[in-house]
Amino acid sequence: MISDFEFSKKIRKLKYIVIGFIFTFLLSFCSPKSEQETHHIILKKIYQTLYLFHPRPVKINNDFSKKVYRKYFDNLDFQKHFFLQKDLNDFSFYKEKLDDYWINGDPTFFKVTMKRFYQRIQKGEDLCLKILKKPFDFNKKEIFIPGERKLFYSKNEKEWIEEWRKYLKYLTLVEILTPEIENQKENILKNSDSFWKNLFLKKEKESRKKVEENILDFFRKLKMKKESDWFSVYINAIISQYDPHTHFFSYKEKENFNLEISGQTEGIGVELQDQKGYATIVKLIVGGPAWKSNKIEIGDKIIRVAKDSNSEYKNIIGMLLEYSLPLIRGKKGSKVKLTIQKKNGSIEEVVLMRDVIEKKEIFAKSAIILDEKNRKYGFICLPEFYFHPENKKVRNSDQDIKKIIQELKREKVQGIILDIRNNGGGSLESAVEIAGFFLGKVPIVQIGKRQGKNIIINASHSAIWNGPLVILVNELSASASEILASSISDYKRGIIVGSSQTYGKGTVQTLFSLKRFPLLYCKELGIVKLTINKFYRINGSSTQLKGVNSDIVIPIDGKIFKMEKDQINPMSWDKISSISYQNCTPWKGKKNLEKIKLRSRNRLKKNKNLLISIHNTIKLLENKLFKVKSVPLNWKEFLYENLKIKKNIENFKKLKNYLNEYRYRISHSSSYKILSNDSENLEGKKWKEDLSKDLQISESVNIFQDFNEIQ
Repeated sequence: MISDFEFSKKIRKLKYIVIGFIFTFLLSFCSPKSEQETHHIILKKIYQTLYLFHPRPVKINNDFSKKVYRKYFDNLDFQKHFFLQKDLNDFSFYKEKLDDYWINGDPTFFKVTMKRFYQRIQKGEDLCLKILKKPFDFNKKEIFIPGERKLFYSKNEKEWIEEWRKYLKYLTLVEILTPEIENQKENILKNSDSFWKNLFLKKEKESRKKVEENILDFFRKLKMKKESDWFSVYINAIISQYDPHTHFFSYKEKENFNLEISGQTEGIGVELQDQKGYATIVKLIVGGPAWKSNKIEIGDKIIRVAKDSNSEYKNIIGMLLEYSLPLIRGKKGSKVKLTIQKKNGSIEEVVLMRDVIEKKEIFAKSAIILDEKNRKYGFICLPEFYFHPENKKVRNSDQDIKKIIQELKREKVQGIILDIRNNGGGSLESAVEIAGFFLGKVPIVQIGKRQGKNIIINASHSAIWNGPLVILVNELSASASEILASSISDYKRGIIVGSSQTYGKGTVQTLFSLKRFPLLYCKELGIVKLTINKFYRINGSSTQLKGVNSDIVIPIDGKIFKMEKDQINPMSWDKISSISYQNCTPWKGKKNLEKIKLRSRNRLKKNKNLLISIHNTIKLLENKLFKVKSVPLNWKEFLYENLKIKKNIENFKKLKNYLNEYRYRISHSSSYKILSNDSENLEGKKWKEDLSKDLQISESVNIFQDFNEIQ
């Protein structure tokens, strides 16, 4: 037990640490004079932030340094294309120094490796152009090992040249043969030698030319990247040693991060793709400024941009999209001037007014399910707990779900299915509020605290849906999804249907801006998404690693998912004190959920063994198909290996189709129809069709019918 005196001493000590931390921030947050100084500030600030706020202390020692060293090179050159073993031997001088560099904010190691990396990039490009000047010998028997499968770097320059030659030969073989294997399989098998001879003479040179164009584009993009881009790779190699979810985003990456978690950005409403150095339009967002203008089409290229009415044009040909996008995006209501090269080659000037652009695929949507007795059930799909970290006034998931539930109530539905399959999380606040729509003002989740008492978070409003409820989950339902599912499970408020367990991410992240003192001038430095604690269920169990178990387990397919327990450096599972929640009775339906669950399990039992058997066979096939260790570079061996793979893929598809048909037959033991407001467009029709064949939805309909029968 800690005395009051000892406790006050600890508080004073913490105050001094925090004051010192803030003072250091104030001193260093002036305008950096160089890139190296900027890197020093970023390293120092992130180290101090993790030291103070990360819940799991990490020993910063030589062992830590070695792990960072390995991770950095794995991420920087993951295919082992550029560095030689000689380079790694030279860099090994730093292998046990990175812990000290981290503490002191010293970017020396990064600078040294970057200098060599850029040299290797230039040498690699020159080498590729030289190799591609001559035809390859496709009769020679040799193999190519894809870079991600390679265990070692090239020992010397001679071996390095050989590795590049094999890689380019492999790419050329793919260019020559892949379309022909698809279109003329029978002809190849009957008369392979003469077929190859004709094909080689016809296509070898043009295929090599195509590979050369692609390789030049690959090197162009590499050389256009700035040191600050690669610096994110270095920082994330360091902070990944703390846990898998602590991550650094440069200021440039922050905009894309905001779009991912909010579904909204401000711009002109186009999707761009870098095609040989041109920012090429591959999609127009319906309703966006570009679409409304009728002046821009898919396939057009943006070649110059003036960020606003008063700015001069900037040529963006050859510029990486990550640099040109900030010029095109901007505040709603502002104007951007574009020079467009049309598909026919003509040049046009276009002025557009920027607007809010929504990434609609992440937003909640709903449908009405009608069973054979014309009873209505509501279906809600929530792909993400979306929110905007910097603007609480924009669209968020809990407000959208509230509106949908109210609409479904007006439709007089007799049950609601909430689908959070593949929902990787997002806003904790939204997850708590959505749980409250079904549970009312009760504790939803606990958050552990480093300095003593745990935090209990309650929903803030009364329940708005008191009828039957099913939650659909799978292995990719994570974080906020697990908070929602676990609260429904712990209160016995509904039935969880899906995979045997969810993803198992039970950690809390928050965003720390590295520019915390806006009154002091400094360039933008980026943000850290920092793990600060763990979530705990109201029963005291962490969702970390173990996730949430389904009441009704229905394996869907054989896809192999990497879950939290498969990540590097995941935080451990533990347990804290339970809340006294047993007396809370948010479920007013007075139905015997255990009887309903038992009936569902019995109904599925006769099909369960076959489903699991097919599920496991698909897993084995997928594992075998997509873990190719080496590729033959002799044309005949390459050809037959590809034909064998193609046959395996066809068998794999047949098995998956059989599983889909089998599931479809099972699902139609409960006849139902989907009435969707979102079915006017092709995407909506496909969504509606998929829902009508979904075994988990079918069983949910059966469960709702059981609610009507079991008292």
